[in-house]
Amino acid sequence: MRLRTAGIVMLLSGLLFGHGAWAKEPPVAKLVQVEGAVEYSRNGTRWIEVRGTKYLFEGYKIRTGRDGSGKLINQTSGKSQELGSNTEIEVRPESIFLVSGNLSPPEEEETSLFQSLLNKFAKAQRYTTVRRKATTSEEPGCDNKVRTIREVTVSPGYPDLVWRNACPEYSYRLVIDGQVVDVPAQSTSEMIRYSVNDLKPGDHSYRVEVLDKDGTVYIPRNDSEFVLLTDKEEKPILETAKMLQDDIFMLTNYLEEQGLHIAAMDAYREYFLQNPEDNDMRPLLIRSYNDLKLSNLQESEARLYNAALAEDY
Repeated sequence: MRLRTAGIVMLLSGLLFGHGAWAKEPPVAKLVQVEGAVEYSRNGTRWIEVRGTKYLFEGYKIRTGRDGSGKLINQTSGKSQELGSNTEIEVRPESIFLVSGNLSPPEEEETSLFQSLLNKFAKAQRYTTVRRKATTSEEPGCDNKVRTIREVTVSPGYPDLVWRNACPEYSYRLVIDGQVVDVPAQSTSEMIRYSVNDLKPGDHSYRVEVLDKDGTVYIPRNDSEFVLLTDKEEKPILETAKMLQDDIFMLTNYLEEQGLHIAAMDAYREYFLQNPEDNDMRPLLIRSYNDLKLSNLQESEARLYNAALAEDY
């Protein structure tokens, strides 16, 4: 009996931590133009206030109060429906089911980002796997091979380069266009940031070398590249980002299209700081960490994601 029980535990552990458990499909719809009392639930028991644009996955339930309303946009068809007051709906695989209340007939919307959303979710699920640890310790080991994203854009408003903090006692040598910048050890930082705001706009090469108390322990084979935008080039980006700030997917998708991957990561981090319960969207942050070579944060976020999924079953 003990062997059988152990085998089951190992099987479940493998499913959960070896293969990225219970991968979610992309959202079925999104809720926009939220007004008044609107709540959602992932399991039908715990209800959470909807404060802005909300992506809705299969199994979600939405209910409105007597002053609540919103617009539902089906991500597959691109059609929209008005959600009335005192209404409850369920999100089914490809449609919205009216439980009670008022839901208008579907109408055509001008645009749909479903294919882009579908592609990003499919890619993001690849990075939700949690690696088995060789030891029983949960403390991450030191890995001196610090990698950086190959190409990235920064700007006066988003001026930081980032890289993984390899070890509490390691310091770094940031080499930009052949010029050396010494970056001291930051024992408590989850990532290292360096602002390049004082550089001339345009194209630059960079690499991050890793040092311990005895000297250099890692130098990457190839340099990476970044582009620093001018104030004029950044202005329309900031204006568009402000218009999209209520929709985390559209905002980060736009920033990434501009090459501003670090700005997109920061937007995701701020979103999950404000919405820690929105676990179904978390793979997008995990993918962002992967793209920026922040493997420690990717691993930590994947564990959080899988643990929250396990609670749903």
